[in-house]
Amino acid sequence: MLSQSKRVVVVASKAELTNPHYSRRLWLAARNMHISRRKWPDVIADAIYNFKGEIMIGNGMCWPLPYMEDVYGNDSRWFSYYLEAIDGEPRRTVRLIERLRLIDIYFRIKYPHIAQHFGR
Repeated sequence: MLSQSKRVVVVASKAELTNPHYSRRLWLAARNMHISRRKWPDVIADAIYNFKGEIMIGNGMCWPLPYMEDVYGNDSRWFSYYLEAIDGEPRRTVRLIERLRLIDIYFRIKYPHIAQHFGR
């Protein structure tokens, strides 16, 4: 009997998420998903909590799953602010890196073919 190996997703490091090119590509990908600001937390939570594989930190340890409310709060307005643009550039920067990390993990789980281009 062959055993199936679980899919492993490695979370982005702080260095990756603070890289201007990486974060801009992540921002563009999120904007192009056309998901409403109210749906983003649910979409991310669904992808992460229902993922059948393992989510790891770069050192090989399991990544502790956060609660969406702890990261995004009860108000989804943050997504509206995040997705706003001025002259094709993000209007605001993100201070709480964990918010970007969750969006990045969403892409790594659901759309790995898109996520692989963030770091180029």
